[in-house]
Amino acid sequence: MKKSLTVFQALGDQRERAVTLGDIARIKVDKGEVDEALKLHQEELTVYQALGDVVGNAHVLWSIAQIEMQKEDYPNAFPHLQESYAILLKLGRLDGIIYVGLDLGQLLCAGGAKEEGMAILSRSRDGFRKLGQEAQARQVQALLDSLSS
Repeated sequence: MKKSLTVFQALGDQRERAVTLGDIARIKVDKGEVDEALKLHQEELTVYQALGDVVGNAHVLWSIAQIEMQKEDYPNAFPHLQESYAILLKLGRLDGIIYVGLDLGQLLCAGGAKEEGMAILSRSRDGFRKLGQEAQARQVQALLDSLSS
């Protein structure tokens, strides 16, 4: 029993470490230190991968993609968004699908894959509705309408 407790404590310590790395990375982004934030997120991602935490992986990948988009480095943002979105779809995590889908859908539309991007944006809109977030659903619909024109 004592060994089990030690294993769970070690896992908890690693999870706390990952959460702390993510918190520090967000502070670094707020301060404009995006390269340092990216390094911290990469380290955080490694921890979540070692723990087998796929939801944590998806969240960190999205965070990395957001920083890359802020830097206007869309080619590096795309694979992170795509992987995050695929994980969330596989898990059926609507709460993540809707937000990551907003970024991925817009990036696809801007990159010339308008049909695929609009399908993802439509899924986000429908997800917002399903979760009772009608204001966000209307915003996504307005975006879809502007892309259709």
